[in-house]
Amino acid sequence: MEYVAILRARRILTWYAIVIVAIGALGLALALKDGSPKVTNSSIPFIGLVIGSMLGPVILASFFAIGLDDEHRTLAIAWTRPIARLAIAWRYVAVAFVGMLASWIFTLAVALAALAVLGLARYIEPGSQSWTSIPLILGVAVMWYGLVLFVSAVFPGHPARIAGASWAYALIVPALTHVPFPPLLHQVTVALNYLNPLSYLQSSSRPGGDMVFANGMAGMYVAWAIGIACVVAGTYLWANREVKA
Repeated sequence: MEYVAILRARRILTWYAIVIVAIGALGLALALKDGSPKVTNSSIPFIGLVIGSMLGPVILASFFAIGLDDEHRTLAIAWTRPIARLAIAWRYVAVAFVGMLASWIFTLAVALAALAVLGLARYIEPGSQSWTSIPLILGVAVMWYGLVLFVSAVFPGHPARIAGASWAYALIVPALTHVPFPPLLHQVTVALNYLNPLSYLQSSSRPGGDMVFANGMAGMYVAWAIGIACVVAGTYLWANREVKA
């Protein structure tokens, strides 16, 4: 069964690679338009490149998460195999996480290659930025994956709609927290923002209670907790789903 997941992951990564390479090529063309770029900063922090490249897993999390629900129409066939249903589900999860890791590595490789072409690779230095942002952003990716996996397990048969709705939710809910709603409705929008993965990437403090967390340890723990809980619950629901005759 995981072979199907591997093929799906390869398709997602192929399209992602095409987009990233196209963006990189466009960036290089613009940077080299007037000759070699002039360096105004003596160093390029490597940790900044690492953290920036982690947007790959965050972007692709929702697309990988619907892999299980894509098997909705063929569950009767899938469950005839002599493998525990939860084992099948966790193999899909493992393939998805490997795919997200691959997107991270590929994005970082493209960024480093672009700097090398521009002749800026020699300016890359470790940098002084904290590495603690890495587990936070990974937690955001896991959280997004888990939420989409769980919702698609609760409402099977609509994987693409759920993935698209997750993006609409992530982009619209933060804006709603700034709308001057009545106090009760405002608190509802703030509460909904706790289930918005992107809100955990906000680095500023929470003025007026509109932000969920500052970019710190609390946000990391909550993102990981929500993500893991949703993955466990989603795989359990999927494995115990009844097949319609």
